[in-house]
Amino acid sequence: MIEGIVLFITCAMETALCIYYYDSFMLYKRSKLHKVIAFLTLTAFVVGNAEVFEVLPSRYYSIKLLTYIFIHIIFVKICYQSGWITSMFFSGSAVLLQILVQTLVYLSFHFSHSDNQIFVNFMACFSCFISLCIEVFLRKKLPLLKGYLKKEYMLLKSFIWFPLVTAVVGLFSYIFFVSPSGSRLFQGIVSAVLLVVNIVSLFILQDSLTKDEKIRLSEIQIESKQNQLQAFRDMQALYERQGRKLHDYKKQLSTLQELLRSGDTETAIEFTEQLTKSIAVEMSEVNVGHPVVNAVLNQQYRIAKGKNIGMTFAVGDLHDIRLSDDDIVVVLGNLLENAIQECERVSAQGKTASIKVKFINTENKLILTVRNPVVEKVLIRDNTVQGVQKYGHGIGLSNIESAVEKYGGTFAISCDEKEFTAVVMI
Repeated sequence: MIEGIVLFITCAMETALCIYYYDSFMLYKRSKLHKVIAFLTLTAFVVGNAEVFEVLPSRYYSIKLLTYIFIHIIFVKICYQSGWITSMFFSGSAVLLQILVQTLVYLSFHFSHSDNQIFVNFMACFSCFISLCIEVFLRKKLPLLKGYLKKEYMLLKSFIWFPLVTAVVGLFSYIFFVSPSGSRLFQGIVSAVLLVVNIVSLFILQDSLTKDEKIRLSEIQIESKQNQLQAFRDMQALYERQGRKLHDYKKQLSTLQELLRSGDTETAIEFTEQLTKSIAVEMSEVNVGHPVVNAVLNQQYRIAKGKNIGMTFAVGDLHDIRLSDDDIVVVLGNLLENAIQECERVSAQGKTASIKVKFINTENKLILTVRNPVVEKVLIRDNTVQGVQKYGHGIGLSNIESAVEKYGGTFAISCDEKEFTAVVMI
């Protein structure tokens, strides 16, 4: 009875430590009540796993470790905002961190798993305390990882071998627990080295992700400057064309008066139609009270019009929006460019393509919605387009998300068989 209580307490402590470790680097995606239920459920599975393998021969202890890690991988994937790579990395890292600490503690007191079980469980509690100290240290020294790992980074694939290698040593450690044979000094050195390697790997991971993020932000800034420069050039060219048109307006009116005086109404009507079309092409189609927004909207509108793609607007007065000019170009420019690229594919199939843009600024929120037809439904997972980067949706979307996050806003995308929708709320 006492052994069972001690085992449950030990497993509960180990589970709580793992959850604390996961919370340090990943975002829990459910409620606090759900977290309590998940904690109790995970503890029950861990206790059950320990009880099942306690009655089996010692040669099955390696399977116990693998089962233990697998349970944690599933738990992390269900409860945290993480992909499979992130789940495997941090599950393996958390579990094996505890195992390596336990191995060092047991070696320090010169006993193995075959000793008194109650004392072993109490030593496991002591190991948990040491693990907690390490995890508090890691949480304090690695504050950036959680923010970077909101998205599934491919860079994690380069680090997944750390917990995998440690798993091999974990199997070795379990063999030690049930078999006193072998050099304790060698086992201790290997365990200590791997514990240090796993801790250092997290620092290397944060450093690598920091450098990767700086490169990405530099690319965003370069792209933003280029787009903004192009938008201002287009705006300047538009104003120059408008000035020339207005300069010639008096002469055109005089010509029209002469045609009417001579009674040549048919020619006058034809001349008026040509003049109206010419002015319509040169003048701004959209005016929302903000020069940069005007430039981007009109630039993209003319591009779409030149490709026989429709574009309808529902816009308000945006003269006092709180986005910087750079971010306006990044957010609005990328959304419209992606929409036009997809509409080109739709038009290539002989279908009519039209983009719907809603851009309004209320008292409390700035809302931008862009909708466009699609050739086929695209797969979206964790607000990221999967597998269709070459077609345009997904190109620049991460840049948009980064720009929106600076203002505490939200960016969401969705897609069905007919339409792709992107919504920005700030």
